Order: sequence, then structure tokens, then C-alpha cells
Amino acid sequence: AALGRGGAGGHDCQKEHEECVEKCWQKRYPWPHSQEQSGWYYKRCVSDCGTQYTDCVKEQETAARENAKKLEFTEMDGAMMWLKRHKAEVALGTIVVVGGVAFVLTVSAAGALILAPLAL
Repeated sequence: AALGRGGAGGHDCQKEHEECVEKCWQKRYPWPHSQEQSGWYYKRCVSDCGTQYTDCVKEQETAARENAKKLEFTEMDGAMMWLKRHKAEVALGTIVVVGGVAFVLTVSAAGALILAPLAL
């Protein structure tokens, strides 16, 4: 998943940011009274909500790193089943340990996700 959308943290950071800006924008009346006067207010909403967006993205990045550290399986079938169900959550290049043997998550020439033995 792209950063900021869905994924490890369970939040859609972009959607939450847009909702925050909209909610802030709706509070602008009775001041400023006109569209021309409200430019600074819109910038304030974007700035205030941008802080929340940044925090959300950082939280998701941290959760993704933590999840990447935990990809250990006892058997290949279990690893493959888990990866098929969670392919949107793992990044290419993730190290997956199966029965003590390290593999790297990559893509085949045909575009399929594969576990390639990790050469150290």
C-alpha cells in the first residue's frame, strides 16, 4: 500500500486529512465573511491538519517497520498463504525467514510475488 493510505496503521491518512480540512473550513463563519478574506484561514486549516497527516504517516511507517521485523514462519506453505493474504501490506525487499532460512520478497519476470533465497 502506498504510504498514507490504508495499510499497517489501519488509517487512510489522506482521507482523514481531507475530512479535517473540510471540518476546519466549515468553522470559518462568521469570520472571515468573504471568499477573498478567507485565503489565510484555508491555509491555516491545511497547516493544522497537515500536522495530523504527518503524524498519521509516521505512525504507519513505524507499524510497517515493526511488521517487517516479524515475518518469520516455520513452513513455506504458511509463509506463502500469509503473503498472498497480506501482499498489499508488505514491501518488495522484505526479508522473510522460513524455518531459519532467509528469503527476500521480490517479483518474478511474469509479475508474481516470489520468495528468492537471500544470498549474503
